Amino acid sequence: MKIKNIIITSLALLSLGSCSKYLDIKPFDKVLPETAEDFSALLHYHLNSIDMGEANWLIPEFTTTSAFDAGYGDDFEVCLSTMGGARLPIYIGQYIKNNGYNDPYSKLYAYIRDANIIIHDMKETGTTEANDVLATAYAIRGVSYYQLLRLFCDVPDPENLDTQLGIPIVTQFDMEARPPRSSMRQTLEQIESDLKESISYNMTNEIYRFTPDVCRGFLARLYFWSLRWEDALTESRQLLAKYPLRNPDEFITMMNSTGKLTGNQLIKAYRGISVSSSSQISGSSSSLTYRPISIRFISNFPEDEKETDVRYNMSVNVLRQFKKPIFCGMRAAEFKFIEAESLYHLNRQNEALGAINELRRNRIRNYTDIKADAIPAPNALESIKKDVTGKDLTPLLSLILRERRKEFFLEGDRFYEMKRNGRPEYTTFDNGTKYTTKSFMYTMPIPIREFDITDNLIQNPGYNEIVNLY
Repeated sequence: MKIKNIIITSLALLSLGSCSKYLDIKPFDKVLPETAEDFSALLHYHLNSIDMGEANWLIPEFTTTSAFDAGYGDDFEVCLSTMGGARLPIYIGQYIKNNGYNDPYSKLYAYIRDANIIIHDMKETGTTEANDVLATAYAIRGVSYYQLLRLFCDVPDPENLDTQLGIPIVTQFDMEARPPRSSMRQTLEQIESDLKESISYNMTNEIYRFTPDVCRGFLARLYFWSLRWEDALTESRQLLAKYPLRNPDEFITMMNSTGKLTGNQLIKAYRGISVSSSSQISGSSSSLTYRPISIRFISNFPEDEKETDVRYNMSVNVLRQFKKPIFCGMRAAEFKFIEAESLYHLNRQNEALGAINELRRNRIRNYTDIKADAIPAPNALESIKKDVTGKDLTPLLSLILRERRKEFFLEGDRFYEMKRNGRPEYTTFDNGTKYTTKSFMYTMPIPIREFDITDNLIQNPGYNEIVNLY
């Protein structure tokens, strides 16, 4: 079999943008904003790009989420792709080799740049408009740092937060600033502080999208990602009290809805749609039909549940082609999984099982709860073998992760779940060539251009020397 070597070196990772652009912001010979309404224009451009489903890493759109799920995760079968799926990515090494990570890095720091202008340069204070603008600026900055954290940092280790690398933190305009990477603790504290500051304004103007509940949702995500189980449990339960799970029929209606938020959705892309985003959806959807869904994914649906689990009929047809409605955003089921896994790691297994049974009752018709002594063994086909703490999967945690995989199929979740739980190495094939996803490749490299302008910047492991990606 032919083996293809892809050579990657930090010197060859060319950047299309730089986080230094967050400094080059104040336009020369132009009028700077004065009122809160003027400053809001900096926000509405980004908010509108979310609504239109355009390339926006605050709420990644379908082209991005489908690439991560169908190309960089293991929910689809790359080796069985036919000609129509030739444009689909093969594995995460392709994304790295082609410098795809430059786009989220530069765009997210551009959002941080605009948020910093508002937070530090807006003079108007105390009015409803000013408070709404400030709340949104803090939210966008916190969410931007959260997305950078997931892409460019390892999963937080609670025992080593002061030595783990975070990301460069910039909180105000400074033409001379070239910050090195912060610690993981500093990064987590910055995200938490920004989200809580946004919540403190109690912004209720839905046009700004990042309401207090959305920020609490990102707080729950942050606590979950950083293994703060008690805090994650508290936030998730508060949100579930306000946004309860929906029964199977209501769930189907909600997932097929377009436009406004429906059911227990908190924020989503495609509330409107542009010509370009419509074309992107059409192109991505068409390509996906030429790449079969993997048996590894389908095997998580027992034969006796394929007719009764509405997620199966919603996700896949008899030809193993995807047919799931497009959803890019945040909905309440995520908090039920955060609740269940947090309870598990807090050694409250009976409650964790109760939480996952509640989820399944709202997805499977005529459902009978799984008893503690009848939890199925971990799926032998599953790529994830270790949990976030490095321990072997137990039947209960395997059940929780299995349900999560089914729930968020093609919603941009799978790659990050694999990163969070052990970073499994696995191999796929395309056109007679073997490709292996290495464990370090779940964390993106810092763009090389940053090293030209910043002293003492440290690259992520795996990218400082020549490596072969098979």
